[in-house]
Amino acid sequence: MRCRLALALVPLAAAAQEVAPENPRGYGWWLGDQMQQRIRIALPPGAALDTASLPRVRAVDYWLDLHAVETRELPGGVEVTLTWQNFYSALEPSRRQVPDSPVRLMDGTRFALPGFSYVTSPIRPILAPSTPDQMQGDPPYHLIDPGPARAGLLGSAAALVAGLLALAWHQAWFPFRARAARPFTRAARRIRGLPAAQARQALHRALDAAFGQVLIGADLDRFLDRAPQYAPLRARLAQFFAGSDAEFFGLDRPEMLGAGQVAGQDLPALARDLAAIERGRR
Repeated sequence: MRCRLALALVPLAAAAQEVAPENPRGYGWWLGDQMQQRIRIALPPGAALDTASLPRVRAVDYWLDLHAVETRELPGGVEVTLTWQNFYSALEPSRRQVPDSPVRLMDGTRFALPGFSYVTSPIRPILAPSTPDQMQGDPPYHLIDPGPARAGLLGSAAALVAGLLALAWHQAWFPFRARAARPFTRAARRIRGLPAAQARQALHRALDAAFGQVLIGADLDRFLDRAPQYAPLRARLAQFFAGSDAEFFGLDRPEMLGAGQVAGQDLPALARDLAAIERGRR
């Protein structure tokens, strides 16, 4: 092994002045212990360690794992830290040998990180009898009263139900869907899929209900003065009434230009926007 290590380190002479391993202690290790090895590599200017060549974390043997690999830049070199874990279940004190780890520099120079040996020992004598008094006692415990947790759970459930009911009332969901104070919400649900004439009539009835009397185009300003929250839809409402006048009365005035487009207005979208304002979303 020493001969192979010496041959491996020969190419390093031109690139690294020194490989100084700081190995774990050579004895006093048991099953499952982790051992940390630090190796300092001195490099001349311009030389660098190829980190891709470092050993990968793996099971090196059935009794040895490479648990972690870390590097740290130092002035004039680099430090490599290897963490090994011992899984050798010894029946008596036994010396184990950690193998070398081949690496290379960025210029292709190859060398090896030296291994080390350690002595692992059994945790207890193999022939020692097992008796009940060797077992650890049960940890102290106490009963937990589930009452406060149950009360908190019931309170949270009640708050959730109350919140859902309040949200259903505010959004006019079932069973509050038929609430008279939400004519636009009911109209938005009704006119989906209706023919244009019936959809227009349903929206007129919703506007009448919101105004408290029959609402015609001439009274639109009065309606918006009473309900200014709908003012952002003034132009679309005026277009809606203009389309109704053109369709039902066949009016032909200059201000009715574009009535054909008005007749094709997206009534479900207008109803949805009115309903959204009605529910406080805008």
